[in-house]
Amino acid sequence: MKGARPPGVRLSGGEFRGRVLAVPKGARPSEGRVREALFSIWGQRLEGARLLDLFAGSGAVALESIGRGALRAIAVEGNPQALETIEANAAKLGKGLIEIRKITLPAGLARLAETGERFDLVFADPPYAFNAYSGLLEGIAPLLADDGEAVIEHSARVQLAVEVGELVRTDLRRYGEIALSFYRRGVE
Repeated sequence: MKGARPPGVRLSGGEFRGRVLAVPKGARPSEGRVREALFSIWGQRLEGARLLDLFAGSGAVALESIGRGALRAIAVEGNPQALETIEANAAKLGKGLIEIRKITLPAGLARLAETGERFDLVFADPPYAFNAYSGLLEGIAPLLADDGEAVIEHSARVQLAVEVGELVRTDLRRYGEIALSFYRRGVE
């Protein structure tokens, strides 16, 4: 049907498995199989984790992480329409499940770092036209807990740096046209 919006994104596991979330206009949500793979890789690390979902779009990663046992999740988005969608999606699942913050990325990460908050898991799914990956990773580094991990979703056609500042890519997974790059602090 011409002009029809996609029905949304379905959560793949945890307490909210099967729930469908709205997707903001123009957003490209992480594919279900990629999210499922990510959560499978993170596995037990999610239990009690503090998670930061950057370029959150629909808030699916933050919301699903809570349903899978994360202690705390913050969805960060700069687009006002996407923020409204995240708020509506979160309200459907339960009041106060996640925190939602309006921050322009990657520049606004410095403000978040100033609060002293640290995260065990950081997920970023910037638009495919995004090209400031080094700045994004530099902004994420001070937000990671000592044993924290950052995952960047990107086009499989884009090769991200192996090292950016103190972060080192530890894994790269490809799912068709989509890739997940995993980063941790390098060993000193």
